[in-house]
Amino acid sequence: MQRILFVTGCIREEQSRSLRLARHFLESYRQSHPEAEIATVDLPRMNLSPLDPDSLRQRDQALGQWNDPVFDLARQFRDADLLVIAAPFWNGSFPACVHTYLEHICVPGLTFDCEDDRYIGLCSAKNCVLVTTRGGRYDGGVNMLGDELATPILKAIMTMVGVPRVSTLAAEGLDLPSPTDPLQTAMAEAAQLAQTLA
Repeated sequence: MQRILFVTGCIREEQSRSLRLARHFLESYRQSHPEAEIATVDLPRMNLSPLDPDSLRQRDQALGQWNDPVFDLARQFRDADLLVIAAPFWNGSFPACVHTYLEHICVPGLTFDCEDDRYIGLCSAKNCVLVTTRGGRYDGGVNMLGDELATPILKAIMTMVGVPRVSTLAAEGLDLPSPTDPLQTAMAEAAQLAQTLA
C-alpha cells in the first residue's frame, strides 16, 4: 500500500488557496491510487519549535535510538512513498513552520548520511510535490523567478535526504487582474501532474 505524506503549512487553514489546490491534487492522485493511505501533518496546529540548545542536545543523545519519539516526524518522512507539501508563498519562500519542520526531519543516520563530501539520502520517496499559491507572478512577470526561494530550498533538502524529484505546482498572479482564474488553471495542472506521477 502506498503511503502519501501530506504536510500542510497553510496558516490560513480553510481560507487557504494553497490548501484548496493541494486537496485537489491529492483527490486527483487518489483516483488512480485508491488504495493509497494519506497521513497528514498539520504544521500550524502543531506549534513545532525550532531546535534550541536543549532540544538539540536531547536529539543528539538519542541518535541511533530511532524509536525515540523525538524522531517520530523524521521516521514518518523517511518511510513515505510520496511527499506533498502545501505552503503559500511567504516572504520569498514559505512560512516558518515549514522551515522548522524541515529542520526536524533532517536527522543524520535516519534520513541521510554523509560519505566523504556527499550526502547519502535514506528516504523512500521518489517524488516530492510543493503546492503553493502566489499573489504575484514569478514566471516572467515583474518579479524574477530567482526571487522565489521555496523551490530551491526544498530541492536542496530533498537532494540531501535522497528524494530525486521535486515538482512545484503553483497558482500565480492570484492577486492581479486577470481574464482567467489562475487557481482554476492550476487545478487543471494539478490533475495532469497527478496522472504523470501515477
